[in-house]
Amino acid sequence: MRSSTILKFIVIALALSLSACGLIQEQRQAEQAKKEQFVHRVDMAHIWVTTGTPAAGKPYTVLGDMSYTVPFTPDAIDASEMREKLKKIAYAKWPDDIDAIIKENSAVSSDGSTVTVTAQAIKYDSSVDREALHHMNEGLVASPQ
Repeated sequence: MRSSTILKFIVIALALSLSACGLIQEQRQAEQAKKEQFVHRVDMAHIWVTTGTPAAGKPYTVLGDMSYTVPFTPDAIDASEMREKLKKIAYAKWPDDIDAIIKENSAVSSDGSTVTVTAQAIKYDSSVDREALHHMNEGLVASPQ
């Protein structure tokens, strides 16, 4: 009788420890997903979009030209919509390198049916800002109050 009680205790302890391992793994996966989401938001916020060029004296490398064409709608000519679409395109192509989008330009077709947006993606030769943004929450201690 005593050995069956010990066996039941061992089985229960084993089941509890296995479920605890599963919970810990789920928690780690949730933390990793949250970190990746944060990095993506920081990367998107970091991308600077301008119709001009970067400040003189800040060396950069051109990553490539970008363009897209969409049917003419009020959203198609909205400056913030254009910036966001350019950021998404650039981030999809150069996720580890994109720092800015310069020479942004939009043109409506002669028949008024489409809008074409063009720009140039660049990477600054010194990407200190990007590294600082990626590590800005490391070492922080949350106050209980």
